Amino acid sequence: MSTRNVSALTVLLLLPIVGYAQNSMVRGKVRASDGTALNNAIVELRESGGALVGQVLTGNDGDFTFGRLGSGAYEVIVTMSGYLPGREVVEIRGSRRQLPPDVVNETVTVEVILRPRPDAPLAPPGTKFVQDVPKAASAAYSKGIAKIREGKSGEGIASLREAIVEFEDYFDAHFALGAEYYRIGKDAEALEELERSRRINDREAAVYYVFGMVMLKQQKFRAAEYAFGRAVEFNDTHVGAHFNHAVALIELATRASDVSQKNRNLADADRELNRTWELSSKRLSSVYLQRARINQERGDREAAARELESYLKAEPGLRNAPAIKEAIRKLREKK
Repeated sequence: MSTRNVSALTVLLLLPIVGYAQNSMVRGKVRASDGTALNNAIVELRESGGALVGQVLTGNDGDFTFGRLGSGAYEVIVTMSGYLPGREVVEIRGSRRQLPPDVVNETVTVEVILRPRPDAPLAPPGTKFVQDVPKAASAAYSKGIAKIREGKSGEGIASLREAIVEFEDYFDAHFALGAEYYRIGKDAEALEELERSRRINDREAAVYYVFGMVMLKQQKFRAAEYAFGRAVEFNDTHVGAHFNHAVALIELATRASDVSQKNRNLADADRELNRTWELSSKRLSSVYLQRARINQERGDREAAARELESYLKAEPGLRNAPAIKEAIRKLREKK
């Protein structure tokens, strides 16, 4: 396998879909028409012309975030098995203020309501750990979640900590803190709160999922693989857990010195991507990118190129399309 080709594809897969730094964000929540928060829904953010900006999965409370956005009109499109697609248009007006790149300029919030498809089985929204929570703690937790949704992270964290003071073993508060700390890049604090959550309830998939995301970020792929595996064990319909389990397995395969172990990791990653594709109703186009990595690791450069072509076909408006086409060219060039 050509080292140059491996490097080209690896760099390509690390490229952000948004190719320029801005400092506004769109945050939102996905709910069913009965008010239930829906996790693992696929959320796409597109420019008004249809070009894909980003694609994420909703978290355990139905939340999603897109950052580094410039001014303009955007379309939020949500799909989930068992529900009719949801669509909302948002606008970021921008600002003339000159702000540091790590300071959020404008936050736009949106709520997307999904209606069930007639006679279609609904995917489970996720588990909920039931506790007898004192009213004062519950009120502080609700306030904290509301502040975070408003983009007021500091105030939200303070209220969640107040909830924990009122009720030390408050699972939802510890988990929400862990998830928010992860979102703002405070990994050590995130891991501490996630571990406290796990000690209270060690069978919640979302805890292992966020822990796995921290481990991926820190490039601790063995720990990430374990965490996503546990998340899948406790919630087999968790699209993000299956997908990121595959990512961690691929990373382990690229580093494996034992050929048989490498092949096992790639085979397991393949199965996880197939499950992701099934659960996402064939909508999570990032699957093509990871399949390209698997095929290239196996030495099948033509299959890797075809997967990248499938990705371009699924997302024709990508800003980094020229880079993907160049990767395809290099995969097919003669040694």
